[in-house]
Amino acid sequence: PCPVCTTCATRIHSRYTRTTTDLPWARYRCRFILHVRRFFCDQSTCARTIFTERLPTILAPWARRTRRLVHAHQQIGLALGGAAGVRLAHTLGFGGGVDLLLHAIRTAALPTPPAPQHIGVDDWAWRKGSTYGTIIVDHATQRPLDLLPDRRAETLAAWLQDHPSVTLITRDRRSASAEGATSGAPTAIQVADRFHLLVNIREAVFQSLPPYRTAIETLLTDSAKDTTTPDPDPVERSSWTGCPAITAATALPPQPIPVAKTAHTAAVQQRRHEQAQRIHDLHGHGWTQRAIAAHLRLDRQTVARYLRHPLGPPPQRHPARRSILDSYKPYVLERWNAGCFNASQLFRELIPRGYTGSDGAVRRSITQVRKATGLPAYSQNGTDHPAVVARKSCPSLTRIAWQIVQKPPSTEPEPIMLTHLRQNPALATLITLATTFTQMVRERNADALDAWLVQAKTSPFPAVQRLGRSLQDDMAAVSAALSMPQSNGRTEGHVHRLKLLKRQMYGRAKLDLLRQRLLAP
Repeated sequence: PCPVCTTCATRIHSRYTRTTTDLPWARYRCRFILHVRRFFCDQSTCARTIFTERLPTILAPWARRTRRLVHAHQQIGLALGGAAGVRLAHTLGFGGGVDLLLHAIRTAALPTPPAPQHIGVDDWAWRKGSTYGTIIVDHATQRPLDLLPDRRAETLAAWLQDHPSVTLITRDRRSASAEGATSGAPTAIQVADRFHLLVNIREAVFQSLPPYRTAIETLLTDSAKDTTTPDPDPVERSSWTGCPAITAATALPPQPIPVAKTAHTAAVQQRRHEQAQRIHDLHGHGWTQRAIAAHLRLDRQTVARYLRHPLGPPPQRHPARRSILDSYKPYVLERWNAGCFNASQLFRELIPRGYTGSDGAVRRSITQVRKATGLPAYSQNGTDHPAVVARKSCPSLTRIAWQIVQKPPSTEPEPIMLTHLRQNPALATLITLATTFTQMVRERNADALDAWLVQAKTSPFPAVQRLGRSLQDDMAAVSAALSMPQSNGRTEGHVHRLKLLKRQMYGRAKLDLLRQRLLAP
């Protein structure tokens, strides 16, 4: 039959040979040499005069590979991408290059999903801090539906208008997502993501803690001293990799801070103060935060943090890097106080206790203890070694904020750290607001939302007040999140999968390749 008019042809025009590649047989590559015919189309009204004999079950028109080899290349490309797919294809004997696999990915036919009703919407970082896109997931099939090139409200609204069957949308709390969902599907129910609500309260708590940094350090330091049994007349010397503190029975001269480090810290503080002065000057002349951020090439959230503090936000103190030796330090301190000052001996004693690190880590830690107590790094006489007691250092504000909003264990109603922080009235109010909000979200108690908003508006914390106003503006979606079981967890999972695919392709894949690999079954 003619491929255009489907009229059966009877006259042969000529014959020719087609060479096509097929799947390998064992370790041998296979090629088909096909002798096919050309026919005359005798239908006078047909635009085609001569056509080639078709082999629909084996080859596509003009193809040099069989359909099953093309399908194999598509599956390899969709699973592994270009470079990794080429390596596997050559190992299996399928052949092909990067361009061939990328073309196979782009031409792969995707299944047509059913009309979605409940969807999840979230943004994803094409380039973090600069370019973002939007992912849409079907809650019924738990499969992604589409990948949009940006996260503007107009793009989401246009997609929703093309899919009028949507009746429920779970989303994050971005204003663009809310505007797009309202414009594209005005009758659909919008549900805010409960995870983002917890992130919002965590950010509000973190932004409210810097003015109370001194009070927090005082409360936690005093509580640590109360729980420690010090030596007679101890003199605090320094810390051992950020966790324990060393106290000596005899006062030793403190080691001075290097001049280069002091000068560097002073220069950093000076730059921060100058930056804060420029931001406050521009804001005093009527500049918006977005305009200031564009002029100074800063993030808008950074400008907002500087505006909340006259001299700029205080520097954050981060805890020391965790070590595999951290869980064994109490035993090391106990053996040090018992008179064992040999690092090799301590290393041999830690191995039966499950220590899997190297002896070098133990040696470096013991050297830090010696230096902190003012002893030589390789002292052989251990009779005058000072005693060492363990004391936890003050945690960072980030850790404190997470401690406040995280779910307490069932065996301990409230962490001891929060109990000490409640001694400050302002911090007690902040902790009460945060724990009440997190409990309301976890228990899905929408009836308590109005009372919490009243408390947030009258609280002395500007960050909590801003959160209350934003929740009030998005009241319908937040109330739905606290009363309905739907959430955006599946969408977040597919965002994680999308990041994996993007990194697997070294971040250089275009949107069409990412979309094909993400939506492939």
